[in-house]
Amino acid sequence: MGTLSRSWDLIRQTFAVLKSDEELMWLPVLSALFGLAATVIIFGTGLVLMTPPGPIPHDPAQLKELFRAMTPFIFLFYVVIYSITIYFNVALVSIAANRLAGGQATLNDGLQLAWKRKWSILQWALLAATVGILLEMLERRLGFVGRLLTRFTGIIWTLASVFVAPLLAAQDMGPVEALTKSAQIFRRTWGEQVVAGIGFGPVFVLLYFPGLYLPFLGARFGPSGLLIGFAFAAVYCLILGVINSALRGIFIAALYRYATDGQVSPGFHLDDLSGAWQPKEG
Repeated sequence: MGTLSRSWDLIRQTFAVLKSDEELMWLPVLSALFGLAATVIIFGTGLVLMTPPGPIPHDPAQLKELFRAMTPFIFLFYVVIYSITIYFNVALVSIAANRLAGGQATLNDGLQLAWKRKWSILQWALLAATVGILLEMLERRLGFVGRLLTRFTGIIWTLASVFVAPLLAAQDMGPVEALTKSAQIFRRTWGEQVVAGIGFGPVFVLLYFPGLYLPFLGARFGPSGLLIGFAFAAVYCLILGVINSALRGIFIAALYRYATDGQVSPGFHLDDLSGAWQPKEG
């Protein structure tokens, strides 16, 4: 079975679980709303305080200087966005894990658990933000080599941290311990060297294309049609993003349950969980 077919089959399985717990989609919605508000507030405040009087600078040297002045706000943005994202991910994964195990956890239960883990979540956000800033600096300073290095490091970081959210939901632990345990669980279950496994990416890339076409379709009816097309495209992509986030949270919960307890959650196939990542040959 091809990668696209397996990805579609996985989405179908996960969506069947989501349909029985539709309230889980509120968590990505809340995450997006809080993230948007934080972005506007942080960068709005930073630009007001750091932009020199007069017209907005367009000179490359002035823009570079403005970027340096905005560095504290950029770091704050990373910390806040990571905090919001992981907070709602912990809530989502905790509810999904409970439901997959036969429990009756509610939206409020997940949010309360995430609030109990707020200091662990903040510490993880600080670590993730520091790594993100360092990788961005390396990419800017080292050019092509920096891009290769950051891409390779980013892949390793993504794989090593895949189970941080369920670990923080299950236990109150520090960021280094969570990252270490996540990497150990991944390595024990799928090995040290893996190739890309199945995921939602290929299917959702295809699903986004109709939304991107809507502005061009609306442009046939004039400027107002173009604006309406952009509005519908934004709503379409937002809905897809919410569904994608909810499905990923459920799938991570199912993977974590399989990796730690060896149990296949209802609605999933063993082959999809055990083959989520394939070891490299040789």
